[in-house]
Amino acid sequence: MLKPKTLTNVLSQANTGGVQCTLLLNREGTLLAYSGYGDKDARMTAAIASSIWLSYEKYGSVAFNEDNLKSYIVECEACCVSNGIFKLLLSQEGNVIVIKVSNVLLCMHANKSVPLGTLKAKITTLANYLEGPLTQVATT
Repeated sequence: MLKPKTLTNVLSQANTGGVQCTLLLNREGTLLAYSGYGDKDARMTAAIASSIWLSYEKYGSVAFNEDNLKSYIVECEACCVSNGIFKLLLSQEGNVIVIKVSNVLLCMHANKSVPLGTLKAKITTLANYLEGPLTQVATT
């Protein structure tokens, strides 16, 4: 069984070296666990991250003839996007990376000083660590 406090502690271990928060969310955008900034911001980030993921699954797979999205990275700049909901996510500079783990999504938000390779290595390592326990939870 996956304990919420243990899961939060595991996520918090990634919040070093410029990583501001780490989130675990379902495909519909519901926040399952997080470590980092406030609850309201985390829920907003989760909703937007899952929306981008679902949009790719629905429309991008047809456009790119690829139906197996593994991860994506969003580079955020202040005032980069000026329409409604995305401005909330992109008002902070940095990078957001999302990767699929079992049947959920793992998301990290880091400041711009974190190299993309380092960010990808961090999220991949964490995803590999969580894959087994999350798969067990998904099948029970």
